[in-house]
Amino acid sequence: MRRWRYRPLQAAAVAALAALMTACAAFAPLYYRAMQQALTDITITDAPVVRSSLVLSSAPGDGAFTSAPVLPPEGVAAFVPPDYRGDFHAPVLGYTANAVVVPVTPTSSSGDLIWRDGMCDHLTFADGRCPDAADEVAVSEDDRRVLGYDVGQRVMVAGATGPNGAAAQITLEIVGIYHQGGGDYWFGQSLTGRSGAVQGAGTTPEHDVWVAPREPFEQAADGFDVRESSAGYLLDTEAVDVDDLIALGAAVDALAHTRPDVGQAPLRVVSDLPGLASSVQDQIDQSRVTVPLLMAQLCLLAVVVLWLVLLAITEQRRPEVAIARLRGRGGRGARRLLLAELLPVTLAAVLPGAALAVLASWIARTAVLPGSPPFELGWSFVLVLGLAVLVLVAVTLAAVGRVAREPIERLLRRVPPRAAGWALGATDAVVIAGCGGIVVVFATGGLDGPIALAAPGLLAIVVGLLLAHLTTPTAAVLGRRRLRRGRLRAGVSLLDAARSPATRRIVAIVTLASALAVFSADALVVGQRNRAAASEQTAGAPRVAELRGNDLLAIRAALAEVDPDGTTVTPVVRVSPPGDGAVDTVAVVPDGFSQVALFPGGAPSSDLWDKLAPPDAEPIVLTGDSFAVDLVDSSLSSQRQDGKDHPVTVGLDLVTPRGETLHTTVGQMPKGTRTASFSHQVSCTDGCKISGVWVSSLPGASIHGAVTLRNLTGGDEAVGIGPADRWTPFADRSVGTVEPHSTSADHLTVEVDSASATVLTMQQNWLPTTVPTLVSGPLPPGNERNRFAMAGLDGEAQPAARVGQLARVPASSANTIVGNLDTLERGRSVLATDRLEVWFDSDDQELYDRVEDALAEQGVQIATTRTLGEVRRTYDDSAAAWSLQLAALVGAVAILIALLVLVVSAASSWRLRTRDLAALRMTGVPPRSMRSMAVASQLPAVVVGVVAGGLSGLVGAQLAMSIVPLFATAPEVSTLDLDTAWPAVLSAAAAALVVLASGSILIGRALAARADLRRLRETV
Repeated sequence: MRRWRYRPLQAAAVAALAALMTACAAFAPLYYRAMQQALTDITITDAPVVRSSLVLSSAPGDGAFTSAPVLPPEGVAAFVPPDYRGDFHAPVLGYTANAVVVPVTPTSSSGDLIWRDGMCDHLTFADGRCPDAADEVAVSEDDRRVLGYDVGQRVMVAGATGPNGAAAQITLEIVGIYHQGGGDYWFGQSLTGRSGAVQGAGTTPEHDVWVAPREPFEQAADGFDVRESSAGYLLDTEAVDVDDLIALGAAVDALAHTRPDVGQAPLRVVSDLPGLASSVQDQIDQSRVTVPLLMAQLCLLAVVVLWLVLLAITEQRRPEVAIARLRGRGGRGARRLLLAELLPVTLAAVLPGAALAVLASWIARTAVLPGSPPFELGWSFVLVLGLAVLVLVAVTLAAVGRVAREPIERLLRRVPPRAAGWALGATDAVVIAGCGGIVVVFATGGLDGPIALAAPGLLAIVVGLLLAHLTTPTAAVLGRRRLRRGRLRAGVSLLDAARSPATRRIVAIVTLASALAVFSADALVVGQRNRAAASEQTAGAPRVAELRGNDLLAIRAALAEVDPDGTTVTPVVRVSPPGDGAVDTVAVVPDGFSQVALFPGGAPSSDLWDKLAPPDAEPIVLTGDSFAVDLVDSSLSSQRQDGKDHPVTVGLDLVTPRGETLHTTVGQMPKGTRTASFSHQVSCTDGCKISGVWVSSLPGASIHGAVTLRNLTGGDEAVGIGPADRWTPFADRSVGTVEPHSTSADHLTVEVDSASATVLTMQQNWLPTTVPTLVSGPLPPGNERNRFAMAGLDGEAQPAARVGQLARVPASSANTIVGNLDTLERGRSVLATDRLEVWFDSDDQELYDRVEDALAEQGVQIATTRTLGEVRRTYDDSAAAWSLQLAALVGAVAILIALLVLVVSAASSWRLRTRDLAALRMTGVPPRSMRSMAVASQLPAVVVGVVAGGLSGLVGAQLAMSIVPLFATAPEVSTLDLDTAWPAVLSAAAAALVVLASGSILIGRALAARADLRRLRETV
């Protein structure tokens, strides 16, 4: 070890490389384990309690088990295996019973009656207290408001059925009006929301869940009609790690499939712990290859560099080895001599490398991974350290053995003989052929899977070795040409590069390091870009609020109050028709939606949205609580199938402001009646739009003739029903025709010709006959020349036409129809099952609060919200994203290793190079020229390596990115974009060039500064 005092830079470089290799190898299992723990923590934390908990219940009254006894809750809780009870908190025991108020009358209520262990701590009371006696019960605030129950009131409910088949009657006193508290205690169960609801005709109204103490549930006589007993287990998130979750998932799945004993009701298991465990396991499997392969390439680079550095150092020791062998120590003694110097340094770096890996994992756990994953070393960390020791020993032995085996006459040469010319060495040829073959097979589609991450490294090895082999003879040829032309500095620099064995090492290593840096930067940014695009597609807008109810008129009024221009908030209505393969309809306001919605890859042009414009016809508005109209000049006649005459009924379709259509009868016109006046009461005080004029008769009867509508008034105000161009003629070969005739606004003549019809309707132009739509995906079945039937707001089929194609619709499935809300709501009401949403152009809390207040004033509540940030977090908090984050570390460390190669190359040959420079100085070469030559002998190799590595990394990324896992689970609608991230690629290449070129320049200048004439007197 005393020799290292004279070569401290070499010792530091060898130790640094060995520590880096050890750190890269040891970091992989630490990060992999921390990633698993973080993934488990995020999965459990983000899952709703109904998924992450375990609820067991036994309901003997189900199916064929009516005679089975009701197990006590403790018996149900005991089904959880003892080995897994430590993963949960203490169970919440409970009973559920039927509570039917007797005597049964149309106003009697029925519902559930429950007891939960500790429930009084999770209820607040607006009035009264928590029940604690056997004949006491507490009801909800809604039950008091809707059903009239109150504190102090007594109610009688049907109890358990006795041996004689008769049910006992239990009198209960209401002692409290409760509010349900929040938290996980209730396992996602809502006790309220049912008060006054009627499930069907002839049924009594429901009441909310009532709460009572435990005793009456367990009384054999005069007890409640108990339906089930239960035990709920909340997961102890602090006690459960990744191994526990995966084991727990299998245990819960086995519990759910356990066959009951004879006479025992089957156990009902409610939990998604198996699903959560499966999701975690899938992501672990996904990252099991990604993380090791990324780190393996870095380890491989470090091992290769260490090997080359040790070769350079052992070559520098050639004279010492020769002297040792001349003194009779032999090859074994020469190996011991070198091993005694090199092996302690490499092995001493194992502990610092392990410490560096622990430090890096601590940074990753605290700054990169979410949550607080615990620090764990584990057996894999120890195993990797053992492997690192073996690799270091093997590399050192191989480097030492190569020099120790050489003949003494070769060892005594100052510069070892090397093969000249362009021929490849056997080792290089084997490596190039092997790596090149793998790359070719992969590029032609014969190899896939996560091994694709190795493609950039393999390609860079091929390119780097070829360039390294070509560099030496090329530099020699160019150097001699420059000298013949009198260009001393360039010629000497090139010949020095050709003469030095370090040049080939620098080209190969810099090429590989630059390729890894470029590929890592591209993979990192492409992953971020795709997760951002998938988040935008999934979220739809920076913020989306889903509303309760279907009062579209109130919602639009509230939004107009907050944002009259409709550019910051916009309504969206979703219609999801039943049936497999049914295409969803999304109704939007194009002007607002195009500005608020997020469109990954670019929003459609405004010209495309303009095609959705509704018909520009003005509606005919009738206002008042009644209307009157004259039917004149009638020639209408209808003949039944038996040949007898039948009156023709004339009517109007009136659309209320809420979109409801009033199918209103004007009056009947018997054959021969020419004139008649009619008036009717109608609910149009807020204005109704006349959407159609219809005529009808008996099924199958013919209708012929014409009638004129004149003097139409709503209240006391005249309504212009004409002229004819405000109406759309109806024509159907199988039904008949209805045509308008009029040139004046005060009347309208309707001519009808139908051989067999029930109702014929002629629509007003304001009502769309065909809805223009934008479509993503194929058209629905039954389409013909871009025309098809879509689901309208009322769930009924509506004629539509495709006027444009969308790549995808934000926050929607791959198959979606987009229509103008202003068009779709004409003459249609909103179905109760439609989803009404408000989309925000920003996640501005103040804007959200104003919209929420405006909606509340209209009686509309917000049910749920989602933000772009929340959706993005679900994509970022995944093993796929965390694995790709290693790319940044791989690129940075790769450049650092290449920089170390430059330093070690200079440290191992500085004496030789400074003597050469001193000799040039003695011949009269100026100091400035000498500095230029010192820099130029190494800088071109760095530049060539960076350029070649950048191109290799770029090509490797093109080959590999298509099968690099970017998501834990592929999004339903693909927004995949694997185009090269040019800013990241160019930045990585520029960073590699700046760092390595700067290092090369500084090293060259440092060598030139030490090239004084005293170096010529050194003999060792």
